Amino acid sequence: MNEKRIKVELKDKSYEIILRQNIISKTGDYIKKLGAGKKILIVTQDKIPKIYINKVIKNLRKTGYKTYVNSLPSGESYKSLSSLLKILNTAIKNKFERNDSLLALGGGVISDLTGFAASIYLRGINFVCIPTTLLGMVDAAIGGKTAINIKEGKNLIGTFYQPRLVLIDPACLKTLSKKEFLVGMGEVIKYALLEKTGKKVFRNKGFFMYLKNTKNKILELDPATLSKIIEHSVSVKAFIVSKDEKESNLRAILNLGHTFGHGIEQAYNYKKYTHGEAVSIGTCLACKLGNDLKLFSEKDTNLAISLISDFGLPTKLTNLKLLSKITEAMLHDKKIKDGKLRFIIPTNNIGSVKIISGVTINNIIKIFKQHHSGKN
Repeated sequence: MNEKRIKVELKDKSYEIILRQNIISKTGDYIKKLGAGKKILIVTQDKIPKIYINKVIKNLRKTGYKTYVNSLPSGESYKSLSSLLKILNTAIKNKFERNDSLLALGGGVISDLTGFAASIYLRGINFVCIPTTLLGMVDAAIGGKTAINIKEGKNLIGTFYQPRLVLIDPACLKTLSKKEFLVGMGEVIKYALLEKTGKKVFRNKGFFMYLKNTKNKILELDPATLSKIIEHSVSVKAFIVSKDEKESNLRAILNLGHTFGHGIEQAYNYKKYTHGEAVSIGTCLACKLGNDLKLFSEKDTNLAISLISDFGLPTKLTNLKLLSKITEAMLHDKKIKDGKLRFIIPTNNIGSVKIISGVTINNIIKIFKQHHSGKN
């Protein structure tokens, strides 16, 4: 595939997202153009194939960089204060200066965690991101949201801190498990449900129909099709972040399914459902809420839920035993404003969403129960 460059326009903090097959083999060549210092700390996960880590290290050293590696355990529960301190201590021990860099090589947990470390070390150090999962490529690596989790809630401690550069290598998707790939599709489908509001529509029939019509090619990991869905998803997010860096208005639409999803993740201690699975269930619930409020038709609600199901993603909880814990966690959601829960819900037709507030916990409980029982 030809190299694709998508820019996030943020005045003095603009940066490029570069999409290209096997780009990780050229990591140092791209970073060198940033004029950064000579030390790079690679933060990665124990499940990341060693071949990727070695390719990055080899090219960094070839281009004159001194490299260090922190390999952390995999899983959302490790997006924690102890992991953060491990990264910071490595940087301190090796005398990293402000012009040196932290490089995230992994999924969304690694990009969130490494970005946060970069934002607070010496009040800000260079941050480069190389996502190796679909979810990381289309969402977590872009936009500068960084955070760690604490027991009271997900992402409650964090900053907005933009990377200097994002390198996306679709070839990395070949080594993902089917489950890991599909949870990334949960975020891709999210873009199909909000692209009109995000003002970045995919061709004439829209992204939703493209995903529906190319489902088999996507599941077969067809390189050309994957490149198209990654490029469009990245373009939508980059455009929205460029318009609203710190989520004062438009950027909030990217949280479609997340208020429900984060509550589900936390209630199950990040074990039963992955982030992508929880967001998929949350997106279905958001569609149901939109339908209940007479803002989203039953037909479009069913179409959206069917597409999520067609990609092998969960559409509802297996049971409602932890419903009270889920709703309690939702009440600690960082998107609460003026003491009221805010939701992003599909509206009018597929591709459009709106922000609503004032929905009560009783309303939410009703939606969970109706969706679980299959009632409209």
